[in-house]
Amino acid sequence: MATKTLYFPDIKNGWYVSYFFQTIAGYSYIVTLQENDTGHNYDTWNKPNDGADPAIRYSNSFLYTGSDGKLICTIDSPESNQLDNTWAEGIITPNSGEKTLGRSYFAAFEDNGGILEYCNLYICLVGAHIAGTVETKQ
Repeated sequence: MATKTLYFPDIKNGWYVSYFFQTIAGYSYIVTLQENDTGHNYDTWNKPNDGADPAIRYSNSFLYTGSDGKLICTIDSPESNQLDNTWAEGIITPNSGEKTLGRSYFAAFEDNGGILEYCNLYICLVGAHIAGTVETKQ
């Protein structure tokens, strides 16, 4: 089994977090968003091993209530011996650049199950300060 952990050090308490996961892989994946210090789980996505490569996606959002900088994403792929990934991040600021209002993160994974193309799993996460209240559906 291959495992990777992504760290989101700039996500702050009280920020609204939206995320998108997508696989183009036959292997199974277990993707978990949680707090690094308390283990509080925000979401877990289980993508089964279907032996094919259809594009399967999952998205959701939540209000982050943990300590600043403690949000992590753990990726497990039981069939893979090695997970490699690319990484990109950006800031959300007004034109004046005076204040950082949020952060965006993107990772593309290669599970080394075939051709090296870094499209087996995509993780996109955005966290931002939201003025006012956030309404969530349960």
